[in-house]
Amino acid sequence: MAKRDRPIVRRRSLTLGLVGFSRISAVEGVRLDADSKRMFADFERRGLTDAERRRAIYEKHAKKA
Repeated sequence: MAKRDRPIVRRRSLTLGLVGFSRISAVEGVRLDADSKRMFADFERRGLTDAERRRAIYEKHAKKA
């Protein structure tokens, strides 16, 4: 068997849901405001994909030129 020059790197990602994020944030003293809670509830109601959610958040918070 040939020896590799570089080790194999396996990358894993972790995606937190709203509940998990809320629990971790509570420990750090960070809370979602009412507007953000409504926004995420709307995402759930509309069944947006992850990409659609990211786009909506970007559009909401992007600086307008």
